[in-house]
Amino acid sequence: MDRSSDRGSQNEVPQFAVVGQVNEGKSSVLATLVEEGDQSKIRVSETPGETARCQSIGLEINGRKVLEFIDTPGFQRARQALAWMKGHHEKAGDTRALVESVEAFVEEFRGTRDFEDETRLLEPVLGGAGLVYVVDGSKPVRPHHLAEMEILRWTGRPRMAILNNKGGESGGFEAEWKKHLGESFNLTREFNAHRARFRERIRLLQHLLEIEEGHRAVIEETIRLLEREWEQRRNDAADVIVGLLEECLTQQACRNVSGDLDHRRDKREQLVEELSEQYRQEIRKIEQRQHRRLLDIFHHKQAVGEVEGQSADVMGDLFAREVWQVLGLSRGQLVMTGVVSGAAVGLMGDLAIGGLSGGIPTLIGGAVGGGFALWKGKALAEIAVSNPLSPSGKTKLGGVRLCAGPPKNPNFPWVLLDRVLFYYEHLITRAHGRRDAFVIDLSELEGGEGKGHRGYSSRFSSSRRKKLGKWLSALQPGKQSPLAEDESQAWQEIALILKSLEDDV
Repeated sequence: MDRSSDRGSQNEVPQFAVVGQVNEGKSSVLATLVEEGDQSKIRVSETPGETARCQSIGLEINGRKVLEFIDTPGFQRARQALAWMKGHHEKAGDTRALVESVEAFVEEFRGTRDFEDETRLLEPVLGGAGLVYVVDGSKPVRPHHLAEMEILRWTGRPRMAILNNKGGESGGFEAEWKKHLGESFNLTREFNAHRARFRERIRLLQHLLEIEEGHRAVIEETIRLLEREWEQRRNDAADVIVGLLEECLTQQACRNVSGDLDHRRDKREQLVEELSEQYRQEIRKIEQRQHRRLLDIFHHKQAVGEVEGQSADVMGDLFAREVWQVLGLSRGQLVMTGVVSGAAVGLMGDLAIGGLSGGIPTLIGGAVGGGFALWKGKALAEIAVSNPLSPSGKTKLGGVRLCAGPPKNPNFPWVLLDRVLFYYEHLITRAHGRRDAFVIDLSELEGGEGKGHRGYSSRFSSSRRKKLGKWLSALQPGKQSPLAEDESQAWQEIALILKSLEDDV
């Protein structure tokens, strides 16, 4: 057998074989590292032996493969395989390197039914790939684990061990694992494939530098590209959130009706309810559409089927009482934000008359804005139904045009913002190695300590609320369109909020 153990250092794209015992989480670690949630591409299953062959999975950035991972079948008979290698080594004498016994083992059993999985997983390693050995740290060390470690040590390849705590809780076996792994591996790191965030992924890739010096430049460039791409994703997500708020706060459900509607109170009430429900449905559709855009941005397309058509139920209906009790601002915060927004409207009035009013409109606007916030801060999402035509309210054909939306409650924009931030945080903290249902439950906030509002906006600084409140207020129907400067400032604040959610562990 030709020796090709140096081939890995010559490849333009670094290769790493992900190996380990059956059902220890190899595929989950790999899926999380390369952000691949498609079950047809990386099979993640609780069924032993799901990875039956070596599968090459590339980490791609902008269509360019920068790293290659090989998902291997798990060890099945590690102790017997090691016994064969030791016997061969003893017969050959101490003058032969340990790796030659591993090569002889693969040559002996390649293409046979004996040690089929062991030969398949060792071939890419002997071909030059670095080693990533995955074990479930929540389980105790067994004799077959010790045999696996010894076999991988004999290959002589750069190798890193990953303690993948699949259960999420410490089983008290970490010290034992680290002791044994430290004897056979260049590096040992903990990594939860079901909970790892972007930073954990980056750190794990950085650890590959410590075992594979031959590819340092390539891996360092990969990390820089990933950092840049993630920043672009965050910016794209900020665009989506700004678009969601703009669309929802300017959305209305309108209908032309006959002019004699005022004389039929029951018919008018029915129509108002129909328009209100139409408005609520349209807002739900906007939320779901923008949620799907976020799914695409963060490579979670496989979750669309689980979320589509369920967003209102999974997250709690936007117009439900319990949602408004948890999300948005408190009454006091609404008053202060209302004062700021009202003052901004008054300032526009000052500017409209050349600033000659002595600031009186600004003072009046502030008082009105704060008072309205206090009054409406108690209400739920009551839908406003208005007639946006001429004072007579008549269409050219003598009818009336009624429009529903948005809700009168000034908390509506903040509830919307809190909901999409809650969605964002769950999305970026969902590892691609998970295959369970993507469930987002607002009861997590409801179950927190204390009472009242526990969303994100209630924890913003007063400065941040002022900046966002000025822009949100200007989006309301009948208000002057927001200034470009205010919109840009709001976008920047939202991007900073998203970054803080990423950094919050």
